[in-house]
Amino acid sequence: MATEIRAGRRTVEVGRPDKELFGPGGPTKEDLAAYYARVAPLMLPLVRGRPVALERYPDGIGEEGFFVKHPSTPDWVRTVEVESGTMMVCDDAAALVWCADQAAITLHTWSSREPDLGCPDRMMLDFDPPGEGEEAFEACRAAAWDAREVLEDLGLAAYVMTTGSRGLHIHSPLRPEVDDQEVRELARAIADRVARRRPDELTTKVRKKARAGRLFVDYLRNGRDQLAVAPYSVRARPGAPIAAPVTWEELDGLTSARAFTVDLRWEECPFAGMWRHARSPRKALRGLG
Repeated sequence: MATEIRAGRRTVEVGRPDKELFGPGGPTKEDLAAYYARVAPLMLPLVRGRPVALERYPDGIGEEGFFVKHPSTPDWVRTVEVESGTMMVCDDAAALVWCADQAAITLHTWSSREPDLGCPDRMMLDFDPPGEGEEAFEACRAAAWDAREVLEDLGLAAYVMTTGSRGLHIHSPLRPEVDDQEVRELARAIADRVARRRPDELTTKVRKKARAGRLFVDYLRNGRDQLAVAPYSVRARPGAPIAAPVTWEELDGLTSARAFTVDLRWEECPFAGMWRHARSPRKALRGLG
């Protein structure tokens, strides 16, 4: 049987609504769809106009999932042509609920959006700790504060988000002035500056063997066709944690990247108005000296 979820102006049918996607007794596919319908007012301003890839788990997180970059979509889901083919765009709540019907637990988006595909309006740093637990997350918090100082020294804004997995993401809104590769160069230079502050604890070494137990300041989510988990996206982990934007004040009170789940409700988004603080990547590149 199927159930119907009201999503904005459209009602979307969700098949196998009782399917437990997050293990026995965990949230069902219907719960996932209802979450995306509910969070849409906060999530859509952050994902609208961006090509989206789906991380699907048709048999739940107990089985291996897979990425779909070019899904077959209903005619009411908008798509966009990119070099690799046709990708979907989540412009409304119904598109988010349709993703849930596909057992797409996690949504990943480009760093650029229409009409400036290829010219990012967001730069991202990913803080990936070498281990799990409160101590590892504390190292992420400290690195995030370091990154905020480096970004602000270059005149760039910094917003922080839990990943719903192990670490944190820093989003820096940009004016879409330069292409993907130039933003990647900027992100790498900033990551190097962050790592140099505490070289015994932080690194930008890509090869895991070269990290020697240090926290990886990952700049690789920037660049042509690169994807990053969307804000408010659910992660394929027990308990259905989400990638949650938080304020810098909230960050200091957190002990885990999985502190927020689909059960919680938000009234306001810490990323609201972020694009009003978009800064010039050209100016920041010049400031690197």
